[in-house]
Amino acid sequence: MTTNVLDYLDASAARFPDKIAFGGEHSALTFTQLRDLSRRAGTYLTGRIGAGQPVAVFMEKTPACLAAFFAAVSAGCFYVPLDTKMPAERIKLIFDTLHPAFVFYDEKNAEAARAVAGDAGCALFAEACRTEPDEAALAAVRAAHVDTDLLYVLFTSGSTGVPKGVTISHRSMIDYADWLHDALDMNESCVIGNQAPFVFDNSTLDIYSTLKNGCTTWIIPKKCFSFHKTMVQFLREHGIDTIFFVPSALIAMANSGILAKDPPLGLKRVYFCGEVMPNRQLNMWRRAVPEAVYCNMYGPTEITDVCSYYIVDRDFDDDDPLPIGRACANTRILILNDENKPVSPGQTGELCVLGTCLSLGYYNNPAQTEKAFVQNPLNTVFHERMYRTGDLARYNDRGEIMFLGRKDFQIKHQGCYRIELGEIETALLAVSGVQNGCCLFDEAKDEIVCVYMGAEEEHELAKLLAVKLPSYMMPNRYVHLDRLPMTINDKIDRVTLKKQHIG
Repeated sequence: MTTNVLDYLDASAARFPDKIAFGGEHSALTFTQLRDLSRRAGTYLTGRIGAGQPVAVFMEKTPACLAAFFAAVSAGCFYVPLDTKMPAERIKLIFDTLHPAFVFYDEKNAEAARAVAGDAGCALFAEACRTEPDEAALAAVRAAHVDTDLLYVLFTSGSTGVPKGVTISHRSMIDYADWLHDALDMNESCVIGNQAPFVFDNSTLDIYSTLKNGCTTWIIPKKCFSFHKTMVQFLREHGIDTIFFVPSALIAMANSGILAKDPPLGLKRVYFCGEVMPNRQLNMWRRAVPEAVYCNMYGPTEITDVCSYYIVDRDFDDDDPLPIGRACANTRILILNDENKPVSPGQTGELCVLGTCLSLGYYNNPAQTEKAFVQNPLNTVFHERMYRTGDLARYNDRGEIMFLGRKDFQIKHQGCYRIELGEIETALLAVSGVQNGCCLFDEAKDEIVCVYMGAEEEHELAKLLAVKLPSYMMPNRYVHLDRLPMTINDKIDRVTLKKQHIG
């Protein structure tokens, strides 16, 4: 019975001791090395803090950073990744909620880490790795462990401006890693190319598929996402056959023309999650790399990365929306209307999730936890937690779930029309001259604002959209940008766009 993610690491180190587990641009760790560093630094922690404590990791995105995560777990603690480029004020907000017991840092970030550590203990991770493993101490920690213990906390942006810490247990991650193996054929032969920052939950697919299956993950350098010829060269050089990217990264590669000139034909699995993937660019990928399996996944951080998926099994027109499919195994999805009743096919409701995948709540934030994690309204006889995603969805005529956007992206326009901005965005992204874009709503002016990048002039874009959209859904204003602002997770930064273009 697997109860700790380190069980995966132990098994993979035994099976593949000299195989590279994680590689980066300048370093790599085999499974044996990864386990050894984790146990050494884990022993260092056991002599300084107790089990169950938060360990913040303030390090560059390298294999050593992952070893620091597992060092925290080896000590019976949970890890909290920090983006080394985030403002000190945001780190302070996180630490005010987290109260970390310890901070690991690397040489590049030593000064900044010590400045924000406060009362927490802190150490250079490389120094902690010089500690001799204490087998008895590590064994005692493992013996006291249960699978509902916290594995990590990821801080996401809160609606109040205060970051929320999403708590994920070992059991939830074990369930996810097992599902990836069974449903998506993640196995020991996979070579994964990592795109997602470690502060973003999409990275857990790469990390824990590697741990469970004994495969290899290569951390793709940031520069590859700007220079797509370099990206293809990197994928080929490292024999990468599996990628799990946010759609923006796939869209940029498609728009660059590299797929037609020099497609990465070695890819066997192209998975994506985090935003809506437009079929126009997906069709470019499918034509260029026809042998790959394409999978659209959906899930907020609060449900351990993914709760539904759709393996693309048929053709779609460029302006068709793409399903998010069906619930993952051991996960239940409900689509509920405003009366908390299940919707009929074709009707819109809020997507709600139940199962082992659920977060244990928001760290040190009971008020927000109670708001989002609620009693299943269909169950009146025993306690059953349900997560309200705040996303709108419906079932299509095949029984597949269709994502329609955030509830707060549903607007009331011209006094009577209920509109999902996501529907306008689907039409927008199907226009051949549009590279990427989104729609915002200026409530004060009752205006739909279309923000986009691409070759189309504003008046021409309006003509093209008029063919696809009813008049009441047409944008009232167009903003043509050379580049869209992006978040650390490579999603369109809607918050910044609203500040800049809605007065």
